[in-house]
Amino acid sequence: MNNNLIIGMAGAGGDGVVSAGDSLITALALDKYHAILTKSFGPQIRGGESSFKLRVSTKQVRSIGEHLDLAIALNWDDFLKFGAELPISEKTIVIYDSNTGIEPENIPIKGKPARVFSIPIEEMAIKTAKTNRAKNVVVLGLISGWYGIAESGIITGIRNKFTKKGAEVLKGNEDAFYEGVRYAKENPISSGDIKLAQPLADAKLKLLTDGNDICAAAAIFAGCEFFGGYPITPSSEIMQLLSREIWKYSGVTVQMEDEIAGVASAVGGSFAGKKSLTATSGPGMSLKSEIFGLATMAELPLVIVNVQRGGPSTGIPTKSEQSDLFQAVFSAHGDVVRPVLAPIDVEDVFTMTVEAFNIAEYYQTPVIVLSDAELAQRKEVIDDIDVSKFKILNRKKPTEAELENYVRFKFTDDNISPISHPGMPKGNYLAAGIEHTETGAPTSGGEMHAKMIEKRTKKLDPIKKRSDLFITYGDAKAEIALISWGSCAGVAMEACDLANEAGIKVKLLIPKLIYPIAESVYNDFFKSVKKGLVVEQNYLGQLFHVIRMFVSTPDGLKPFSKAGSNPFGAIEIFEKLKAL
Repeated sequence: MNNNLIIGMAGAGGDGVVSAGDSLITALALDKYHAILTKSFGPQIRGGESSFKLRVSTKQVRSIGEHLDLAIALNWDDFLKFGAELPISEKTIVIYDSNTGIEPENIPIKGKPARVFSIPIEEMAIKTAKTNRAKNVVVLGLISGWYGIAESGIITGIRNKFTKKGAEVLKGNEDAFYEGVRYAKENPISSGDIKLAQPLADAKLKLLTDGNDICAAAAIFAGCEFFGGYPITPSSEIMQLLSREIWKYSGVTVQMEDEIAGVASAVGGSFAGKKSLTATSGPGMSLKSEIFGLATMAELPLVIVNVQRGGPSTGIPTKSEQSDLFQAVFSAHGDVVRPVLAPIDVEDVFTMTVEAFNIAEYYQTPVIVLSDAELAQRKEVIDDIDVSKFKILNRKKPTEAELENYVRFKFTDDNISPISHPGMPKGNYLAAGIEHTETGAPTSGGEMHAKMIEKRTKKLDPIKKRSDLFITYGDAKAEIALISWGSCAGVAMEACDLANEAGIKVKLLIPKLIYPIAESVYNDFFKSVKKGLVVEQNYLGQLFHVIRMFVSTPDGLKPFSKAGSNPFGAIEIFEKLKAL
């Protein structure tokens, strides 16, 4: 029996590929498996190719995995468009719809898979459900039958989905599923037992969610009362969930006319005393940059979620990349430091979103959360989140005594000044983008400008001592190191495990605080290091270069980076470590 299974499937728009993946991971979650599902789409607004990749295991998984155990092609033109995202090896079993008319020995893929099967998927769908739109349901039956998984959960999902469409449609889809199960049992694709092992006896029911939904939930939990934004792939689901839910918690969501208005409204919400959020992707970040500067100058709390995608310009809206780090850190005129956080998995999106609100409110600063398309849209089976472990921070408000002669930007020992809001008696002040004195009055004086820059910068220094915003993993005394961040961190952890199991001592540092650079954390980590790799999903090796701006790195530390749509695999990183 298998303890781990990776399935990939691709087809055209209307084939229900993503729907099949969603149905399968939902059923697996109900059966208490660990699982991760990623989805991928072509560049079209509607229609076009789509795919899913699903990894299911009886144990915790940290990444989507590498080569497929089972590859499913509803048509070859669409399957081939996903290239490195659906990798096939000599251990992969390939099945495809026989209506393509291609013989198994002539399928158009590189390499030689373990076995190839031509299966009448569309024919079975039409025979049972009277429509080729049930091909995805037939495939679910095939998977369930071959691997012995999720039958009851899939049937429950089919009934929930199709009951409202009438008895005939429901029966057709049930029959299509069972036709797939029957075919699988009568036509084994392996000479051995390929069934998936059952979850551990003490396994508990878990939560199934994706990064965008849990980000919105975390914002509500953190006390967010205002969202201003504009829809953009792949962040739009954050706004969509908030628009449905935030009003239940006395909050407001406003879809503005463009990206600039979205962030400007969020800054206005913060000025009004409300915890505020905006969410976007790379092109929207470019448009919002000027308003970020206003929030910095006016010392207003603000959380900005950037769900990164391929760039520059419109780039690849539907594919993940970690190429907005330079933008997050440096896209500001003037001397500006903005905290930048990066979650490493779906569960961590919740933690880092709450942390972003806490930092923004406590230090009165804009904070950027660098998510990405993979984290935002991949579904994970995770443990229930223990919200009792979180402490919620709020902005420092002036006391009655401080309001007697209110000085909004007062110089203090910790450089954090009490902040009022409109309607607070005696709390009126001028907030503007121009340099100001302690009272908020405009100034062009060099001495005051220098003092205010120092105030806005030094108030953030304590964040750099937050070692809890870093994960250290592996052999603490190792001379070979990995550094990775965001959605690549899980793959790096698995590569680190492979190396240590092979007798290669490796340690890993995962920064969740990307900026400002915590020099002391990196210096401690590098004490034993002679060689290493900084693993990230961008072409330029952006984190590698930002670290080197502030820290003396070992001569043997090198970037290992790839542009988006070319996912890392744990074995691939492990081979690089072996070479070191």
